[in-house]
Amino acid sequence: MLFQVKDLAGDTGDTGALVAVLRACDAHAQVTVDPSIGQIDVSAQLTAGEVIAALQAAGYEASRVSEPRRIHVSGGTDCCGSCS
Repeated sequence: MLFQVKDLAGDTGDTGALVAVLRACDAHAQVTVDPSIGQIDVSAQLTAGEVIAALQAAGYEASRVSEPRRIHVSGGTDCCGSCS
């Protein structure tokens, strides 16, 4: 899940605190932080709402970013066959 975190863009501080917040909720969470654009990518056993609530509790304002849509490739592994 992709999230936009307010005031993270351009932050050169320690992003480890943000990762620690989410790992406190799910020890196996995989978190990738991109401070240059103010986004984090989270793979965890948490809902988007739980991620946002945990970040808010730690003082971060966050919102979910729409995931990029997969491009349909006819005959590919994501092809349902309905457009053939």
